[in-house]
Amino acid sequence: QPLSATNVNAYVDQEFSDFPTYSSFLADNFVVPAGGWQISAIFVPGSGWNGFSTILNATMLHVEIYADAAGLPAGYPGGAAPVWSLAAAPTDAQFTVTNGSGGYPSNVLVTPTVQPTLTPGTYWLVFYPSMAFTNGQYGRQNADTTNGGTTLFINPGGGFGYGTTWQSASVVGMTQPDLAFRIEGVALPVELQTLSIE
Repeated sequence: QPLSATNVNAYVDQEFSDFPTYSSFLADNFVVPAGGWQISAIFVPGSGWNGFSTILNATMLHVEIYADAAGLPAGYPGGAAPVWSLAAAPTDAQFTVTNGSGGYPSNVLVTPTVQPTLTPGTYWLVFYPSMAFTNGQYGRQNADTTNGGTTLFINPGGGFGYGTTWQSASVVGMTQPDLAFRIEGVALPVELQTLSIE
């Protein structure tokens, strides 16, 4: 799901260590076909504002994959556990940070040392930094695609006043239905077939 050609705005997606009730997360779904996948890489473009200069100012980067529960993620950061997760400092070798569309170091390529294996089904991808508001605000960006369900938003602490459950990301002004991201991996059982969704 490539970065939108018409809207490169970023939408809040950050764990705020200094204002935890405002911590907010975005999720978009993807489908693993029959046989399953072994994921080798996840690419997430992003940007920032309000004093943001680099995602390297985060204390941790988090990648979480949740199962689907009737069209919603079966959990959220700080709530029910994901089926797979990775949390490490942005300088960890599993992360490669490059400049995003806004000119900041804000795009992240994740190459997990222990590659997750997913059985067939629908899943939800969540990516976010743990970063203080004093280092600015980070956000995920749209794609122009219409794959599966629309992007969802959650603010578990209720600081923004939109409620505390998963809901359409249109509540924070998101206009396109999908988030930009790419997942790379190998089909299972292994048939030397490389898969890439973007």
